[in-house]
Amino acid sequence: MSRSEIDIQALSEVIAGIQTPEEAKSFLQDLCAPNEIKAMNQRFQVMRLLCEGRVYTDIMEQTGASTATISRVKRVLDYGNGALEELIRRTQTLK
Repeated sequence: MSRSEIDIQALSEVIAGIQTPEEAKSFLQDLCAPNEIKAMNQRFQVMRLLCEGRVYTDIMEQTGASTATISRVKRVLDYGNGALEELIRRTQTLK
């Protein structure tokens, strides 16, 4: 296993151990700079809106994301592992 795979595994294990939304929020605030959290949140919102079938112009208006950001997120939806889409689906089911 390469060094980066080991690092990703360790981080993944820590994330998997998060038990509450409050703990997740504290983890993100401790680990990431405010701008990093803002960027992740924006990408998450773009992903959620893409999953709802929204068009780019609506997503740009609602999130302030650029077309480049929306396109990158769309590529993740089309060619990624499906993890974010599954988590979005799961959290929408809980509501």
